Amino acid sequence: MEDGKVRVRFAPSPTGMLHLGGARTALFNYLFARYQGGDLVLRVDDTDRERSTRGFEAAQLEDLEWLGLGFDEGPYRQSERGDVYDAAVEKLAEAGLVYRAEDEAGRRALYFRPREREGSYRDALRGEIPFSRVEDFVLVKSDGTPAYNFAAVADDAEMGITHVLRGEEHLSNTARQVLLYRALGEGEPEFLHLGLILAPDGAKLSKRHGARSVAEHRREGYLPGAIIEHLATLGWSHPAGREEFDGLEELAQEWDPSRLGASPAIFDPDRLLQRNARRIRALPAGDLLRRLEPFLDEPPPEGRELLAVEAIKEEMRVLSDAPRLVREITDPVDPRTFARELTEASVGVYARAEEVLEGRRIEGWRMPAESSGSCAPGRRGGDEDPRPLASPAARADGVPQRAADALPLRRARGRESRERIKRAREARLGHERADTGHPERAAGRGGGERQRGPLRLRADRVQPHPHR
Repeated sequence: MEDGKVRVRFAPSPTGMLHLGGARTALFNYLFARYQGGDLVLRVDDTDRERSTRGFEAAQLEDLEWLGLGFDEGPYRQSERGDVYDAAVEKLAEAGLVYRAEDEAGRRALYFRPREREGSYRDALRGEIPFSRVEDFVLVKSDGTPAYNFAAVADDAEMGITHVLRGEEHLSNTARQVLLYRALGEGEPEFLHLGLILAPDGAKLSKRHGARSVAEHRREGYLPGAIIEHLATLGWSHPAGREEFDGLEELAQEWDPSRLGASPAIFDPDRLLQRNARRIRALPAGDLLRRLEPFLDEPPPEGRELLAVEAIKEEMRVLSDAPRLVREITDPVDPRTFARELTEASVGVYARAEEVLEGRRIEGWRMPAESSGSCAPGRRGGDEDPRPLASPAARADGVPQRAADALPLRRARGRESRERIKRAREARLGHERADTGHPERAAGRGGGERQRGPLRLRADRVQPHPHR
């Protein structure tokens, strides 16, 4: 270890999956080490023998790798560092600061007796933090494993950790750890306790607020860049207010620890979803197709894979949306379904219009025939008639409607609809050709008994409005 070199550590406990709070701690330690030109150490705090498993450890390391977070050293496991803790116990025993006693359950454990029971320590985000009335506490449990506070201090001292970045929930541990550092003759590292992550309603973040593990977000089809970008904003702010970055490396170049804050941060799952959708739309079709492969029930139309991806990418928020969206542009459409839906909707609309308009005289009414020539679909040349159009629903609500005002919007929407329908149709054509050459594929999707007529795009029924 080089003298004066910054060394930070991320020390997860393998007692469950990596959650978003732990991922944020790992990210901020990674960014801090890169900013300072220092080292990031990965240490597995697995002293809880009953709850720690190698399966959870492997899953956490896999999630960290998926997020793109690398480490300069490690992983080190506390379960394999018994010599370090024995040496620290011996040093404290020589100073007369340890003793054995029974706990409330009658088990004998090794306790630490602090020389001082009050004092203070400095937190880089919160200033000087006083403490008092610290009681004796366990160093080594009855089963011979080191207690968390003792193992963390012995490891940090032996590894030369200079800064500890972690969540606010560890503030209650810090006074005991500071007393252990001083008893061992080690200077304590500089602490930075990050603010809590709260739900949008200000309550503690839980699963009902969308607090899921990194693995769950990964399985649903979130992109690692979206999660990293979102976590970076929870307790840190860019001086120019930026929240979007071209990857982890650009974020590391822009990141400055002076912009860290101790105030609670709000985790909004809807904002994360929107951020993920934007990143999906920005992906090239080939890259997106590669990412979609694990999520698709069956491959896109042969020969039209990229066209199919282009046809659905605007609607995707997470990658797991892809199978449904592909089916919408490739599966046959039963018009009776839409007829039922439209009938129910139309009955309600016209019943309401009849109720509102009954007995009323409406000024400026023209029969549709009067304006059909100017706005008829397929008319070429000339401008649309800007005179008021007859619209019972609009009149009932007191909203004047003019064709000239609505035309630019209608034209824009019409162009957008036609482009999306064109992309879907091109993807569909490739699907039909693939099925023509593989009858068993068509039968497999629809069942052996179903008769299939000419396949139609779902988008075919969503034609642009004639007036657009």
